[in-house]
Amino acid sequence: MQASFPAADSYDVGHIKPSTSENLHIECSCNGAFETPSISGQELRDLIVEKWGRSYDTRLHKRGRRMYLQIMWKFLEQRSFHMNENEYQAQLDAVAEYLTLWRVGPTVRAAIRSAPPRGPGYTGGGGARAVSIPLDVELDGARSGEWDSF
Repeated sequence: MQASFPAADSYDVGHIKPSTSENLHIECSCNGAFETPSISGQELRDLIVEKWGRSYDTRLHKRGRRMYLQIMWKFLEQRSFHMNENEYQAQLDAVAEYLTLWRVGPTVRAAIRSAPPRGPGYTGGGGARAVSIPLDVELDGARSGEWDSF
């Protein structure tokens, strides 16, 4: 089955305001054990809920020449959350399709599992904090133009 990727703006993938957020950068490496490079939206959700107890939003974010998976501070269980259950799952599925395409499933799993217990959230000064996971992704090549709008 051919994967189809929605237009970036339909899921608002990767758009945050750095001036109002504090990012926690998590570096990790796999311990040599083989893990499948694919990851599903449901597995991504399960990992996030298991780690932090809430269904946090996810985004892909390009900063300079690097790509990051960001676990955002807003979550599905919030009354003011901007997506319903189906939209949230569709967002996770879209993000997971890219993570699978880039073969970074093991990196994402290890980073979430080893992340500090204090995850995404709001800071005391009115800002917000995302968990930012660097992805080893080649942004050059034939499809590099996809990320120019990020």
